[in-house]
Amino acid sequence: MLFAFFASCKSYKEAGNGKQKYEIESLIVSKSPCFGTCPMYKLEVTKDGSAYLDARNFLKNNLKGKYTAKLSKENMGSLLKELNQLDFPKLNDKYGNNQITDLPATDLEIRYNGANTKKIHDYGNRGTAELTKFYQYVDSLIYAQQWQKVN
Repeated sequence: MLFAFFASCKSYKEAGNGKQKYEIESLIVSKSPCFGTCPMYKLEVTKDGSAYLDARNFLKNNLKGKYTAKLSKENMGSLLKELNQLDFPKLNDKYGNNQITDLPATDLEIRYNGANTKKIHDYGNRGTAELTKFYQYVDSLIYAQQWQKVN
């Protein structure tokens, strides 16, 4: 059983087309409300590809509530590749101007390389061009999954 776990982690790395700089343990992405119809959700993905979604409001696929899914090896590999390309440990912990009201925010929490955690709060969702691209990728990943409702 333990071998199967490590073998599955290896295949996720290989699906990302290259050696990964950071060993990602988990990712949490939280999107907060704005004055309008900004998507609001909390997504958790673990290194085995398990995904948990708390869809709060305004998702394009009209999901609302709590869901679970299993990311494919290809999706997980792409996610790991995107995270590694961000070089997230070097990013600032905070972005945006909190003096402007009613903008959406995105919070990232990335656990990696064992005991390390990187948290990023991006008020206005315009921290860096790479972060903006990553947010768009995460949204597309959410819409591509077959979510199962959790009671």
